[in-house]
Amino acid sequence: MRLGPNNGSLAGTAMLFLSYCLGRTEMMKKTLLRLAMLTLALTTVLHARADQKPMDDANCNGRPAAEQQFHPQSGDVLGPRHLELVRPFSGNGKLTFSVCHAEVHVRSNPRATELKLTVDIGSGPNGHPAADYIHVFRVDPEHGEINLKFPKDTHAVVTLIAPMHEGSHDEFNFGMGPVNFDAVGSAGHREINVGMGHINLLLDGDKDYSSMEVNIGMGSLHDHRPGGHNGHFVVSRDYSGTGKDHMEINVGMGSMDISQE
Repeated sequence: MRLGPNNGSLAGTAMLFLSYCLGRTEMMKKTLLRLAMLTLALTTVLHARADQKPMDDANCNGRPAAEQQFHPQSGDVLGPRHLELVRPFSGNGKLTFSVCHAEVHVRSNPRATELKLTVDIGSGPNGHPAADYIHVFRVDPEHGEINLKFPKDTHAVVTLIAPMHEGSHDEFNFGMGPVNFDAVGSAGHREINVGMGHINLLLDGDKDYSSMEVNIGMGSLHDHRPGGHNGHFVVSRDYSGTGKDHMEINVGMGSMDISQE
């Protein structure tokens, strides 16, 4: 991949971080290298040149989808700048949710029997409506895959509300923050990856996980819960909880706040 002027500096930063990782102690290397590669991969992919042939599922070039995997249904709200999509969803299977260049809000609703996605954009570049930036939206009661890619200047705000039950497997990939993730009442294996930016994680104390892993490549962690501890630059923390299943949060470059309901 050739790098343009914008992502060259970002990838260069990631490479410097990778070099730093190689000089650390063995105990730190595993976490540092993992985060360095996450940072490098996400920064190069998210800032791919516009003249490059897209890899539709990986590139975050902000172009409308050439071939959408999305079939509108009766009841969908498909306005020029506003979308509302609702589908039956049990929260017992697998969900993959990926978003590029947007402010993202995710909220677990343990009482819900459906998945609801809303999108609002501030502008539609070249006259494209919001729905043109849905690359993948395939949701059935047991499985879901959603991939949204917006140009930066749309100032998109995306909200996902869905159940996340014990035994489920959910993966969330966000190119750039901010991300607000309300995990109160959730369970299942939840993996949250943020390439660059800030994530705020809302929890009910330690009741929303049996174990939680937080890795930040370059940045800071602020745990606002009683007894919580902060961390800076390279952060790797493991937590034990009283809830169900495992949570993993990886931030390449950025910051994370853990708040309590």
